[in-house]
Amino acid sequence: MSKKTPQPTDIDALLGPGPPAGLGKMQIMRWAAKNPPKDPQVSFAGKTVLVTGSNTGLGLEAALKFAAHNAQRVILAVRTPAKGEAAKKRIVAATGCPASSIEVRQLDMSNFASVRSFAQQLDAALPSGLDVALLNAGIAPPQYTVLPSGWEAGLQVNTLSTALLAVMLMPLLKRSALGPGQLTMTGSFAHLYVEAADVPTVDPAHHERVLARISAAQSFHVEKSYNVLKLLTMYIMHGLADEYCRNERGELEVTVNVACPGYCTTDLGRDFPWYISLPTKMMQMYCGRTAEEGSRSLVSATLLGQRGHGVFWTNDTFTTQGEFVTSDQGKKLQAQAWKEIHEICKTEMAK
Repeated sequence: MSKKTPQPTDIDALLGPGPPAGLGKMQIMRWAAKNPPKDPQVSFAGKTVLVTGSNTGLGLEAALKFAAHNAQRVILAVRTPAKGEAAKKRIVAATGCPASSIEVRQLDMSNFASVRSFAQQLDAALPSGLDVALLNAGIAPPQYTVLPSGWEAGLQVNTLSTALLAVMLMPLLKRSALGPGQLTMTGSFAHLYVEAADVPTVDPAHHERVLARISAAQSFHVEKSYNVLKLLTMYIMHGLADEYCRNERGELEVTVNVACPGYCTTDLGRDFPWYISLPTKMMQMYCGRTAEEGSRSLVSATLLGQRGHGVFWTNDTFTTQGEFVTSDQGKKLQAQAWKEIHEICKTEMAK
């Protein structure tokens, strides 16, 4: 299939100065709240865009932007169809786009079978391919919970199902007539603050598994576990870039990156007990962006093309990835974690 030549995006127009050097974590968050990302004013005309977790928060705001900028088709992947339909009505009312251009599809990221079914049905429904996939769905569990799959809930939703969906979308993204197709995952600056004590040390020679350790009850911590899961998102990006994004001639057919929207005021922590939600609300008042502001980074990340392949995008900058991505120890952990994640994906796809 021949590729249409897409309108080039002025990447330099999306770039910003980023936070001043030498700021601490809280200072950066405060700066980010006072300096929201640029709102990309770029046409998505002719493009088919998928947004997961798009009935609320960052996903909904991103979907609104895609629709407002003339995407030909915006697919809202949501766990609860009724909420997706409500989001569709809001998007149509806010943008004036045709209702026929917004499509609601059910996707339960806590269930591998739902992910498989969703991807298979989408593949059949889009013979001309998918141009943009924004994998935004995620959770922040307030307590340790094991799903029927046997995996801890956050690990299943944020990591394993995200990786499975990404792998299964690759053929669709490679069929994009406006290619390369674009895959963006919602990540977080939280991965920058993972410490050695937060990640398991395992010996593969003794059949020890990184994911089993991360999924174990004794490893769960509301904040630190979330940071580790966002580190795993970075690992997924690099695994996909190494194994799925190029054709047999080495040509890049899918560009993949991770975007951090910053610390945003959303309902992600809606299930937290009051003694966690209260200080969270205070933090949001001091250094939180709105969901709309945060979604700007997610949308701009989908416009970076080959220049943005394999990058971590936040605060309108290509930000240096965390120590547990770039160091020798991090690269070793990435190789082991991706191997395990990839094995699970292949096992699920074979069912």
